Amino acid sequence: MTRNTKINYLSQVGSAIFFLFVALLLSCSAPEKRLEKERLTLVYRPQSALSYEIKNLRLKHPIKLSQKQVMNHLLSMHYEELTLLGKKKYVFSSSDAVAVTPLITKALNRMKGNQILYYKVETPKGATSGTIFQTKGKVHWRFNAINGVSFENSSFPGFRGSTWRLLPKNGQSYNVAKNTLGNAQQQNWIVSNLNLSVKSKRGVRRSPKSFSRNTSRDLKHKRPERSVINQGELKKRLLFLKELLDKQLINDEEYERKRKELLDQFL
Repeated sequence: MTRNTKINYLSQVGSAIFFLFVALLLSCSAPEKRLEKERLTLVYRPQSALSYEIKNLRLKHPIKLSQKQVMNHLLSMHYEELTLLGKKKYVFSSSDAVAVTPLITKALNRMKGNQILYYKVETPKGATSGTIFQTKGKVHWRFNAINGVSFENSSFPGFRGSTWRLLPKNGQSYNVAKNTLGNAQQQNWIVSNLNLSVKSKRGVRRSPKSFSRNTSRDLKHKRPERSVINQGELKKRLLFLKELLDKQLINDEEYERKRKELLDQFL
C-alpha cells in the first residue's frame, strides 16, 4: 500500500467515524415524545435507554388493543401490601381507569418497534408509574411505583425489600429473570395475554341511586346554564384534540372525524 493510498484510507475511516459520532449524538439529543394531560403523563422512550432486562428483548409493536381490552387490563391489576396489616387492593381505581384508557390505547396503537411506553398517573395517594411493551405475543406491565410507593427489592443484607407485590390473575404471570442464582420472579412485572379471558367484574357505570327523585325538577331549574357549560366543555375538548394532533398521537383524518363528532354532540 502506497503512502497516498494509506492517507486516503485513513481519511475515509476518520470521516466514517465522525459521521457515526454525529448520528449517535443527534439520536441521543432528540427530544422524547411526551404528552401531559391533567393527571396523566405518557412518554415514548427508546428501548436502548432502559435496563438490560428490557434492552435484550425482541419487541413487537405497535400493540393492537381496543379501548375495551385496555380497560380490562387496567381494572384487573391487583397488588398486595407486604405489611403486618397489609391488604389486597386494585392498582387503578375505576375512575382513573376510565380517564386514562383512551389515551393509553391510542399511544399503544402508535408505538414503534424500538419504543417503550412510559406512563405516570397522579392519584390522591401518590403517583402510579411504569412501562408497557409487547414481546412474544404478550403485553408487559412493569410497575415502578403504586400510589406513591416505589418498588425496591434487594436480596443484599441491610436492604429493605419491597412493601408491595403484584398479584397475577387468570391470563397473567410474573416475568421471570435469569441470574447466577437461578430463575427469579419479578413481582413488579406482569406478563399478560393480550385478550384476557376473564373480564373484570368491577363496574364503572353510574349508580341509579345517584339520581334523586327531584331529578327532572333540578334539570329544569338548571337548563339555562346548560349552554354555557356545554360551550366550556366543547372548547376544552377541542383544545385537547388539537393537542393530540400537534403531538402526532392522532392523524389529520382522525382529528377531523372526532372534531365533527364533538360539534354534533354539543351544538
